[in-house]
Amino acid sequence: MAPTTVKLVIPVRFSGGGLSMQTTTSRIGADGAFVRSLVSPKEGSQLELSLSLPGSPRPLDAKGTVGPRNVESAKESGFWVQFDELSDDARTFLDVILRSRGVSVPGRPALSEPVVDADKPRAYPRVPARLRVGWTSSHDFLTAYSENISRGGIFIATDNPPELREIVELSVELPDGSPPVKTRAEVVHSVSAAQARRSGRVAGAGLQFIDAGDDFRQRVDACIEALSD
Repeated sequence: MAPTTVKLVIPVRFSGGGLSMQTTTSRIGADGAFVRSLVSPKEGSQLELSLSLPGSPRPLDAKGTVGPRNVESAKESGFWVQFDELSDDARTFLDVILRSRGVSVPGRPALSEPVVDADKPRAYPRVPARLRVGWTSSHDFLTAYSENISRGGIFIATDNPPELREIVELSVELPDGSPPVKTRAEVVHSVSAAQARRSGRVAGAGLQFIDAGDDFRQRVDACIEALSD
């Protein structure tokens, strides 16, 4: 049986239920998405959404309703939102993304040979970037430099990475001459110094952006565009 959702980290802005925030998703399907956030609107809240789907030159509009939490969603901070309305462009881009990952959509079957691994959550490429990063965890305040950045997160090179699933307060010095941008982020990948020595990888932590503001999203996207040129 084809899956109904796939792991996919994309930027999303939501407003409603007394909240307005720039954050990211962790899963998405034809009927809804799991939105990462430490503060969730109440179940049944009506939301306006802007989805940054791969391939689209601009965020795409959607409307949805906050759904109930289930056993799967209890494992991470956030909430399910059921799509009530998608713009035509949003539906078109979403259908392409899902079918390419082996998910069937209404009226169209999944591709017999998915062209993208459904277990690969990265929707946007990482861009090499050495940026000064500071983060406040439950233990202390640390600074280091990034290895790369994407629209969904950042990898920080450090021999003492935060614990997996730890939430940190993150500040990133972008090369635009303005003060650091700030966001919360969750550690979704961690490589210890010992693991790095054994594998030849860089020690550090991969963090997914959650719970930021519009200024953060605008400046990070502009930075990535400039670094990609």
